[in-house]
Amino acid sequence: MTLLGGRRCGVIAGRLSNRWTAVAIAIALTAASVVRARAAQQPSAAPVKAAAPTAPAPGASSPAAAPAPKAAPPATAAAGTCVSCHAAVPKHTAVHPKLADCVSCHVPKTKDAHAFDDKKCIVCHQMVKKNDKFVHGPVAAGECLACHDPHGSDEPAQVRVFGSDLCQKCHVDMKARLAEKRFTHAPVKEDCATCHNPHASPSKYQIRNDSAEQCLACHKTLRKELVTARVQHEAVAVDRECVNCHDPHASDLDKQLKGTSMQLCLSCHDREQDAPSGKVQNVKGWLQTHTDLHGPIRQQDCVGCHLPHDSEHFRLLRKDYPETFYSPYEPKNYELCFTCHQPDLAKVERTATVTGFRDGDLNLHFLHVNRTEKGRTCRACHEAHSSTEPKHLRDTVPFGDWQMPIGYTQTADGGRCAPGCHLPKTYSRALPRTVSAGGK
Repeated sequence: MTLLGGRRCGVIAGRLSNRWTAVAIAIALTAASVVRARAAQQPSAAPVKAAAPTAPAPGASSPAAAPAPKAAPPATAAAGTCVSCHAAVPKHTAVHPKLADCVSCHVPKTKDAHAFDDKKCIVCHQMVKKNDKFVHGPVAAGECLACHDPHGSDEPAQVRVFGSDLCQKCHVDMKARLAEKRFTHAPVKEDCATCHNPHASPSKYQIRNDSAEQCLACHKTLRKELVTARVQHEAVAVDRECVNCHDPHASDLDKQLKGTSMQLCLSCHDREQDAPSGKVQNVKGWLQTHTDLHGPIRQQDCVGCHLPHDSEHFRLLRKDYPETFYSPYEPKNYELCFTCHQPDLAKVERTATVTGFRDGDLNLHFLHVNRTEKGRTCRACHEAHSSTEPKHLRDTVPFGDWQMPIGYTQTADGGRCAPGCHLPKTYSRALPRTVSAGGK
């Protein structure tokens, strides 16, 4: 081999040696990166010392930094250490009394901190008593957590949402109905549990007290009136009591009434009723055949004259009205009638304007009513509800056991009557003519 040929072979061998060295360095760096990545993915009981970084070969790019390893959940945990992860639970204003003793409810099955059996709430909370015939659906199904958060809440009794909003999460039909009505009972707006026991009750719908006592617990003024009143409406004490007339949730009528006052009254007064003061007529039947209606009846306003719950007056009337056929005249006795009618009807002897029941200017109301003895009361001649005669006049007047006929006939400027109480008489509103001195 010549000198020139030897030099060429040396140069080629040197270049090949340098190239293989670079390849070896690159392979070593790649292997180190793979080892570090695998180490990061596998937890170790003891910390692993990081391998010293290998300097990259000249001209080679730096490898990407490995992601930081995540802390793995503990396989076991001592009792009472749950809050190290579940720290948000104790921050609520209302918390479960056993919150610090998790294993009192979460009974461990193994050493695994998340493997346990839950105790049923009824083990500690006996919410259904022996006489409770009606049990709320979630309670009967053991689904206490439908309403309660088992750990803590910002609401009383650890309920998930307070008041009616909680009930309406399930009772969506009631929520829709309430949205449609004009008037809603105050407890329904605030907290259904005012009237309903949320767990169980002896009464249907888990009502706390299935009687008027439920209502009177809040309506204390009415309670006092019912105890002391001379006359109590029987409707308050029979059948469904208060809810005979009132819807306990909502209505389109004020006071949550189920209907207008006349509709409600005639739903019972469509037959003769017994009362301590005597028989009460079938008002509905009477109105169907006697069509000259008293003003409040025309307006379908029975409570214009009658109180719906109780009264100090005969027949639940709002104000004084004589109970008898005869009564000495005293303005207070006619307070009810004078609520609408002018008191001068019975006070003024002579008038041309106060009443049409006059003979000339002699007020015949005054003549009949304003007496110290045997003054005729309004009921002596007038029906309180309706009549077949004008001015609600009676066909007959109850005089003890006798129905005394009035025999009234209307004329163009007055009328005449032939009752059993006096001889037939005629009256005319036309004033007597004044006769001049010359007789003309």
